[in-house]
Amino acid sequence: MVSAENRTGLYVTIPIYFCLLAGATYWAYRRMEKMKHDKTADKLSAHYIGGRTFGPLIITGTLFASTFSGYTVVGIPNEAYKTGWVALRWIPTLSSVCWGLMGTGFRLRKLSQFRNHQSPVDFITDRFQSQMLRYSVVFLQILTSIIYLSAQVIALKGTFNSIFGLDPGTMYPVIIIMILILIFECIGGLNSVAFTDSVQAVIMVFSFVAIPIIIARNFGGWDTLDPENYPQPSFYQTPSGDTQWKFWQFCLINFSFFTLPHFLQRIYAVKDLQSLRIGYAVLTVSPWITGFVGIFMGTMGVAFLAGEDGTPATPSDPYTAIMEALIDLGGFAEMVACVGITASLAAIMSTADSLIIAISQLITVEIFYPMMPSATPQTMSWYGRGASVLAVVLALVIGLFWNEGVNDLARIQFPLTAQVIVPFLVGLFAKNRGTDVHPWCMTAALASSSIYVVGIYFGYLKQVTNNPAAIDSGITGIAIQAVLVVILESTYRLLSKNSVDTTTKKDIPEESALLYPNRPGWDVPKMSRFGETTLTPQMIWKSMDGIYEPMTSVYFNALMFATISFVTPLVAPSEPPLEDGVFSYLPNTVHGLPWWAFKAILLCLPPMMVLIYAIYKIPNDFPLDDEATIAKKGVDVNIVHLTPQEMGRRSSYDEQNVLIHRRRSSISSTMSDMGIHLKPPAESAADDSSPSHKRLSSLVYARDLDVVVEDGYDDSDGGGEPTNDEVVDF
Repeated sequence: MVSAENRTGLYVTIPIYFCLLAGATYWAYRRMEKMKHDKTADKLSAHYIGGRTFGPLIITGTLFASTFSGYTVVGIPNEAYKTGWVALRWIPTLSSVCWGLMGTGFRLRKLSQFRNHQSPVDFITDRFQSQMLRYSVVFLQILTSIIYLSAQVIALKGTFNSIFGLDPGTMYPVIIIMILILIFECIGGLNSVAFTDSVQAVIMVFSFVAIPIIIARNFGGWDTLDPENYPQPSFYQTPSGDTQWKFWQFCLINFSFFTLPHFLQRIYAVKDLQSLRIGYAVLTVSPWITGFVGIFMGTMGVAFLAGEDGTPATPSDPYTAIMEALIDLGGFAEMVACVGITASLAAIMSTADSLIIAISQLITVEIFYPMMPSATPQTMSWYGRGASVLAVVLALVIGLFWNEGVNDLARIQFPLTAQVIVPFLVGLFAKNRGTDVHPWCMTAALASSSIYVVGIYFGYLKQVTNNPAAIDSGITGIAIQAVLVVILESTYRLLSKNSVDTTTKKDIPEESALLYPNRPGWDVPKMSRFGETTLTPQMIWKSMDGIYEPMTSVYFNALMFATISFVTPLVAPSEPPLEDGVFSYLPNTVHGLPWWAFKAILLCLPPMMVLIYAIYKIPNDFPLDDEATIAKKGVDVNIVHLTPQEMGRRSSYDEQNVLIHRRRSSISSTMSDMGIHLKPPAESAADDSSPSHKRLSSLVYARDLDVVVEDGYDDSDGGGEPTNDEVVDF
């Protein structure tokens, strides 16, 4: 708790912070209105993916603020205060997060440019063509995001109540703050979320840089610590075998963060590849100014918060206690501490708003919209606001009545999140039907591993409180799922080897070509909005020709796995022996740190450097063929990129994208006139234009192509969608 006399600065910094958020929200609202006026994005895409306009500053700010939540900003110092340098596990696990994001993000970004993916589940829908798998992923993404959001509610309640000395069970402050977050999101959509995230990121970075400097100047650094006098001498012992095992599993489990819907939204919202590269590069190095600083704060806090007799203090919220110690110093330190406390609120709120809008998009686009396929984006955006309210209510109910705390929610959320890894990786990196998996086999394996995770958590980990086995249900769940996928797919291929395709045209939409036959029509989703052809593994790999992708290299993945794993302190456990607070012999230290912790810090550097090198090799934009190559070899019309105008004009759930269909048909016709035949020309929509005299490269890259809208064009719903009277002139 911050004492009453030390709250003066908070009464200044916290209102200023909320005013900045309100200003960012107003800016976001004006930006959305401009998109509507300029007809560059329909209402739904403007609300949920910001009109695909986020540049390097905004995407970096929103990625940073969304990643470093209450789990890290408040949780890491608190964990380090209670467990010591074992909290170093957060640095390699954040490298795992970046490994997953970078390894899949660039390919997902590329696919979205010619398949117009917008929802976090669009890729799964488009790639596997299965309602069962689609809704299994939707369910897991919503469930884990609700749990994650509930954790932010718990962190927000604990932090705010602790700061102002309120009863731990007091609910009204967190309810008011969540309502404010909801208002900001409803007004400005993802633009508001991203802009407020950027404000929050600046506040967090300032506090992360300033706080350790103040602590080191006033209380000393690690090099001043003495293991014989340290209030928690057990922190200098090598970790137990159980702790080391959990350390290693935690380092790897968060690789799955790339499947979280709010990270997928950022991939689709970014303006260009260069901006995404910059965002990932900053995220890769950021653990050193977040997690590392949090560990420093926690372990140093043990020393300077201890009583005069060396007895360690036991505050309910060590982070707040550390900040109050800085406030007591007065002057600049007091100001920084007030900003630091505000940063803790900012970290929690930034992740909360990202989760709210991600949950809202999943519920609206994947559940409500298919039930009302003719509804306009304007109408669905209002349903989306209702979905946001629903998400907040559910999270409040869980968060306010969950007694075990934030870390206990993480024990179920992280493992469940990991279960979606296999569908995404198979979908993205299978090379052909031989390495692909039938969606029903994937669904059965996914459901089984998810049930296993829930069963292990509620049936064992929560019941056996006396030293349960060091088992991470997420890691074992992935292993079980992978084994089941192999068994089920092998069985399916064996049973269907001589079977006849019983699917009829009556069962499925005419425009669909099933990769996986012998399924009833109810399992086939509507997919006209993605394109006229099926998204095959071969098409995905062809679209990435000439682009460096580290995730496709076995050696790169093995190197990342090894460098992250080696951070685990593989040492003899519980050395040196400690009896009644006295060591049998003094532990080895390096600049005040236990030697194994110093080694772990050094070993955190290689995975970061490998990631930075890989990002460096990614180009600033996807390579394009030159005009001579296009004129000689042509182009695959199915992977021609959509223009912003072609992406942002949707008037119903599954309408065909007329604009790109006509341009691709024109490209096919032009290639045919030039004697280039890659494939049979795509079926062309009725179009009076004659593209044969136009340069092929201009059609491919949409150079100097104007969209002419007749007076009959109707934009009353704010979507910017073509009606039957619209004429598109190429």
